[in-house]
Amino acid sequence: MIAGERADRLAHRHLLGQPLVYEPFAGSDLISRLGGQATVDRLVDGLYAGLEADHALRPLFGRELADSRAHQKVFFAQWLGGSHEYGEQSYSGLVHRHESVPITLAVAGRWLQHFQHALTQTIADETDRKAIFEHASTLALALVNEADTPTGPAGDVRRGPPRRRTVASCGKPARVLSSAVRQAQRGDNSALQSALDETPGLLGVTFAARLMHAAALAGRAESVQLLLQRGVDPDGPHCLPVALSGRSFEQAIFVTPLCAARLMHRAKVEQILLQAGAHDDVFTAALLGDLPLLRTFLVTDSTLALANDPACDVLNITPVDHAVAGGQTAALRLLLDHVRPPLRIGVRALRGAVARGDVAMVEMLLAHGADPTKIGVGRWVLHSQLAPLLASRGASVGSSGAWIAACCTGNQGRKDDPDYVRALLRYGAQANDVRTDDHGRTTGVQTLAATGLHFAAKAGFAQTVEVLLQHGADPSARDSRGRTPLDWLEECAPSAAKERVRRLLTAGQRHA
Repeated sequence: MIAGERADRLAHRHLLGQPLVYEPFAGSDLISRLGGQATVDRLVDGLYAGLEADHALRPLFGRELADSRAHQKVFFAQWLGGSHEYGEQSYSGLVHRHESVPITLAVAGRWLQHFQHALTQTIADETDRKAIFEHASTLALALVNEADTPTGPAGDVRRGPPRRRTVASCGKPARVLSSAVRQAQRGDNSALQSALDETPGLLGVTFAARLMHAAALAGRAESVQLLLQRGVDPDGPHCLPVALSGRSFEQAIFVTPLCAARLMHRAKVEQILLQAGAHDDVFTAALLGDLPLLRTFLVTDSTLALANDPACDVLNITPVDHAVAGGQTAALRLLLDHVRPPLRIGVRALRGAVARGDVAMVEMLLAHGADPTKIGVGRWVLHSQLAPLLASRGASVGSSGAWIAACCTGNQGRKDDPDYVRALLRYGAQANDVRTDDHGRTTGVQTLAATGLHFAAKAGFAQTVEVLLQHGADPSARDSRGRTPLDWLEECAPSAAKERVRRLLTAGQRHA
């Protein structure tokens, strides 16, 4: 099968209705010729200097630009042909990251002006600058999601700062979408119809897909019919809820409404979607473990086994990830039988298989090139079979302090878990590690340079404090503001084991 035929088979999964090249310089030596990450950093710094001073574009960004700037340095490194860290670590593609921002042609044009200026200041070779700018222009214009506003009777177009969107996936405008999603889930068609009439923005590509998926997952056939009548795409992909995909694949496993209906055994919805022209594809077959359908696709084109999902744009998600997310061991074996090792299997698939505790899946992925050294923090350290297997292949928690968030804070309902802490320390964590962020975040707790003992004290995790002290944690360690774990203890909730933690830390200081 030629590339064009394969693209036709997956055309229904393109969120923007057109195939786009999200890694235009993959496989080239461009980034190394430019000077590597240092040049990427200068390029992004130049771009953000322009954005920060732009009165029209600045309001479209958050209060602080530093974290966004750091994130973009990772993205542009991949976009220019470098490391795939962005695609393997990020939890949202470009289309969804921009869905809540009103991007008009005028906005895209202003952004491109700043990008072009940064290129001129950073990249010496004119041919490279031209190639980079052409691809950036194509992508920026493809992300336009709102028309410029006519202001006069002659149809003049307003080119000033864009207004806030009436619908968004986050912030106050998200209430409109959330309300419509609940109506679709309940099958409240009268309210849903009114919402669509009052807020046409709900029929935007990504928002409409969310409504369709809510109705399909809940088996609301009448709501699916209503949305189809309003022009909603029967194939529009949307990410599975984390309860279905698993946290390793949060916002990364996109399925069509047809796949969602089959996953939840919604036969009536499935029939309606098929009558509306919904398509099957290799991702659906992998997630559902439909081996006959999967074989049909792979016999036609074996390279589909590792095809990147167009719905995920820059994220590196393949049918292998879908098979793991669906817990489909036989489908995973069939996919891997159609590729030749060694090759690059994304770390997400390995993390997902590990999170499932599926030894067979993990062994298959390792045999086909999955890199265990990138697996990082996780409860794999507690698994009697997987922990030694992964460690023997180079897996390690690492000493970045990322493990601290997994076991030393009370966030997200975490409890005192000394066995988990001991296992993390057994597989690479160090008791005096400091919680930091690899991408240079400048806000939040990562900037406090605090140890696990600081966080455990604040959470009132007495058993964790005890384990850390037994492994050599320094009770007198100071964060970047000069505070010790005892100082952090003062912020501990009254209901926690505050006095026991105080005794442990005080005794630790005496014996230090």
